[in-house]
Amino acid sequence: MNVCKLAVSNVAYSYPENDLSVAAVDGVSLSLAQGDALGLVGESGSGKSTLGKCIAGLLCPQRGRILFRGQDITGRTNKEIQLVFQDSSAALNPRMKVLALAAEGLYIQQIGKPAERQQIAAELLQKVGLEPALFSRYPHQLSGGQRQRVALARALILKPQVLILDEPVSSLDVTAGTQLLALLQELKAQHQLTYLLISHDLAVVRQLCKQVAVMYAGKIVEQGEVAAVFSRPRHYYTKMLLASYLQPDPVQRRLSAINIYGEPLDPTLRPAGCRFHPRCPAADSKCRRIPPGMKEFPGGQRAACHRV
Repeated sequence: MNVCKLAVSNVAYSYPENDLSVAAVDGVSLSLAQGDALGLVGESGSGKSTLGKCIAGLLCPQRGRILFRGQDITGRTNKEIQLVFQDSSAALNPRMKVLALAAEGLYIQQIGKPAERQQIAAELLQKVGLEPALFSRYPHQLSGGQRQRVALARALILKPQVLILDEPVSSLDVTAGTQLLALLQELKAQHQLTYLLISHDLAVVRQLCKQVAVMYAGKIVEQGEVAAVFSRPRHYYTKMLLASYLQPDPVQRRLSAINIYGEPLDPTLRPAGCRFHPRCPAADSKCRRIPPGMKEFPGGQRAACHRV
């Protein structure tokens, strides 16, 4: 039986905005065992990336705890948890060459001698599919797919156990994205890595993950196995996402989109009751007054909705 490797408990994080406090993440709890792959999905502004940064230790939650192997790491970075950013162009120092970028973590942690660091970095770059001829190039001289592989090598150089992947293929063309997903599957199998995949693309989540958590306005509204959630979504927001993203026919996708109500919630406004009720076609007076708790369904599926 897999043991819990990463546990997020009631985590909340707010950004200051003018005289207001914007709750990007509000009371989120989830856990991952070794070898798990969990997809975190939702529209832009739902809090996915903020939660990823909290788990990676780049942001310190104002409430809640993050445990790794039973140790409290809230607000602290840990070399065994690495984040691969969505924008590899911004994440890579434009003044450093590929080999130096990949080896940087070893220098910071003072692991090995300079020659050993370069050898480790070179081997890892080749493992993620980069030819030695590219090692002396700068990031701007690479394609988007090549830059993302450099970013992946940087994250892997310290042999982490958990990878947080923030929209890893969103900026890539179809071919490069397919190749990167295949590489991520291969690396996970070889090293029993644990993935937290942040994505708006449900097809990518379906390919790479076994578990999925759906976020809306800073909260988890549904969670369970990908197969169960995608085949029988319980929450109306999950149904909306599936209608939007998993319909391959563009005409049918537009027809499905007719049933999507309203716009994503203004983060400075938090309505009473269920946060999704202004957009929900099934909302009633209870939804407008009382925040829903999580309900359990067969197979471990959970959803926060009064109407299911």
